[in-house]
Amino acid sequence: MTSQRLSPADHFTLLMDHEIRKSGLAGNYCALVMELEGVPDHTEIAQRCTDFTGRFPLVVARLSRQGRQYAWIPSDDNSLPFQVSKLDKDPGGATCRQRLLKIINKSAAVSASAPFELHLIESADRSLLALRWFHPASDAKGAELVLHHLFNNSQLNLPQSPLPVDRLLRQWGLWRKFSLARQAVHNIHRLDRQASVLPVVDTQCSADRLALKLVCYDREQTARIMAHARQHTGMTGTALYLIGCMMRAMEAAGVTQAGDAYCVPYAVNLRRRKALSPVLGNQVSFLFAQAGRDLVRSRQQLFAQLADQNRAAIRQGLDHAMLPLMQAGSWLSLDRYGRIVRDSPSKRERSSFWFSYTGDMEPEPVAIAGCQVRGMYQISQVTSPPGLGLLISRFKGRLVLGYNYINNQFQTDWLERLTQAMTAELLDLDEKFL
Repeated sequence: MTSQRLSPADHFTLLMDHEIRKSGLAGNYCALVMELEGVPDHTEIAQRCTDFTGRFPLVVARLSRQGRQYAWIPSDDNSLPFQVSKLDKDPGGATCRQRLLKIINKSAAVSASAPFELHLIESADRSLLALRWFHPASDAKGAELVLHHLFNNSQLNLPQSPLPVDRLLRQWGLWRKFSLARQAVHNIHRLDRQASVLPVVDTQCSADRLALKLVCYDREQTARIMAHARQHTGMTGTALYLIGCMMRAMEAAGVTQAGDAYCVPYAVNLRRRKALSPVLGNQVSFLFAQAGRDLVRSRQQLFAQLADQNRAAIRQGLDHAMLPLMQAGSWLSLDRYGRIVRDSPSKRERSSFWFSYTGDMEPEPVAIAGCQVRGMYQISQVTSPPGLGLLISRFKGRLVLGYNYINNQFQTDWLERLTQAMTAELLDLDEKFL
């Protein structure tokens, strides 16, 4: 491979890496975790890592600064890193997850961070296979495709599709970019009229490490949640329903850093639905969901507002409007770019919480290296503030919520109230907390 510059979307995730490290955490590392029945064949996995690297040499490249921007530079490595950890006992899978979090919380310099690492954590009768990735290399859907192509034999001659972010930016003329960027700026100014509500945190403590709380729903509960989502926010509004429920759950759990409204950025996947390429790179833009606190207390009005807001944003082209801004931002220093992205004019964090919903894993793996796949979830580092990220996925008809949070900045009882209130909102139980 030759050197490959970061796209504006890739560079945006590098910016967030810079901000996460400023918070005192490891960096913008994420993981896609597959729960396996039994222990897979090490030799087969190692060979697949080598074969995969031959097809996608970017997976062993390293980031290097080139002028004001950054690029992936080829390395001498010939295989995607594969590491094995063995545990004697693992009651309920807790020890495997603890080991996994140690991996996610291990930092390396940007120039030394591998784009991808594959980790196998074994116990007597189960194992976790985790694809840990450095966010500038890929988004969450891309990570799913990495695992698919790594363990699937049917796509050996995969055609290389044009990268959606690059394609859009190249097809727009200067005035089109200017018009979109102006729309995005006006939208952000509108959002900044209301100070964002932030979760309760111990601001006296510097961030120590990422922690994880998983909540899983069975197929019947998941079907019920999806039905409520269709009812309140439409066929394509599942993410909005989940965001709205989280807003209400946070309001019910209580917040000490009071603000006027909840504001939540969420990614817009620019790949075609069910597309098997492009595999690498961040192919996303962003939208914002915002709702005043008074509105959050009315369930019906909240979901109607979020759906109307989304429809208006799509109609105005705001789902693409962030791309020209990100392109311009990629020429700024990371410090200056970070202040612009995260802080409102009042020097307050914009994001009430981080959010990601990837839906079903497509294609859904049945087995990996001889082991059945029984579950999947995601992990991601976050900035402080807000110190809290909600990552949601669906696997084999079951919804999994991963509450990613900074360990020493949240109290256990608050997190428990939050997750209980979220369950009540998702399932629309009679006994709600708000």
